[in-house]
Amino acid sequence: MERETDVKSRLINAAKAEFLQNGYDKASLRKICKNADVTTGALYFFFKNKEDLFTNIVAEKAHRLMELVKRQTQSELNFSNNAGEHQRELNEYLCSNKDEVQILLDKSAGTRYQDFKNEYGREIARGFFAFYDKYGGTDEYRDIMKLIVKMRVQGYIEMLKGDYDMDKMMKFSALMEVYGDHGFLGMMKQFNSITKGSV
Repeated sequence: MERETDVKSRLINAAKAEFLQNGYDKASLRKICKNADVTTGALYFFFKNKEDLFTNIVAEKAHRLMELVKRQTQSELNFSNNAGEHQRELNEYLCSNKDEVQILLDKSAGTRYQDFKNEYGREIARGFFAFYDKYGGTDEYRDIMKLIVKMRVQGYIEMLKGDYDMDKMMKFSALMEVYGDHGFLGMMKQFNSITKGSV
């Protein structure tokens, strides 16, 4: 007789693939069961409903990801010597859990995680806005940081969608960080001449 853990594992893997392809709202439990080669009764033995299945896949990852991004933001705000190490650990977590992170950031509409992308962005924004203020940013142009944060989050989503191995994703993440840091400093260096002049 087949072990329960094997059946549950197949259901989770099939559900992950279905959520990645169609998002939560359009995901089909029937298709998940078919791809896992189990009956719908077997699915309901393990999970109450589609959202319970979704939560089972992402809950632990969502919690850990927010812990890591909050720690990273705090280390940047405190100008900690560990900021680089914390960023690498965050990048590694993003890359080694790419399916679950992509589901959280891009495929969770209709679940209690549908605002996760915004929560993640708001946490990143705390650090960005602190640097913006420190380097002389003004209230009038404060929305530029919202746009930059959205670009950063979307950049990670696009990277996670790609067919890249761990090594390449880690290198892309490091390059995005360097681009972000130097691009930000370059922007603030020219902030007054751009905002007070004409483009």
